[in-house]
Amino acid sequence: MLLLAMAATGQTHELKANKQVGALMHIQPDDSPQAGVETIAWFGLVKRGGEPVRLAECECGLSIYKGKAAVGKAIVVPRLREGRVEGEVGSKDRLLADVTFPQAGPYTLVLTGKPKESGRFAPFKFKWVVRAT
Repeated sequence: MLLLAMAATGQTHELKANKQVGALMHIQPDDSPQAGVETIAWFGLVKRGGEPVRLAECECGLSIYKGKAAVGKAIVVPRLREGRVEGEVGSKDRLLADVTFPQAGPYTLVLTGKPKESGRFAPFKFKWVVRAT
């Protein structure tokens, strides 16, 4: 049910989910970032039933690691903000981060979150591997 609600947006981006929260990740443009060029990574987070997860209720963080695994120290820890994504049809408020991948190659993005108020949703940790060209 959770994934169906997210897939209904018509997006073909990579979905992740635990038992209570689902996440859709996209990097402008077309999930093909260029090394050395600032881009926007965005995340659509929803709780079971379709209610969005907002920054006001979540201690959310994004860490970016060089390579295909989240090992060692993150090379970038961008600040997350809420906003709308220009050019995305049906775009609702998303979590946005300005990101610059320093070199071509694979990077692992790790999005973590826990509720500021206990019981609102289960803590989550989602990982995606992207390739900068």
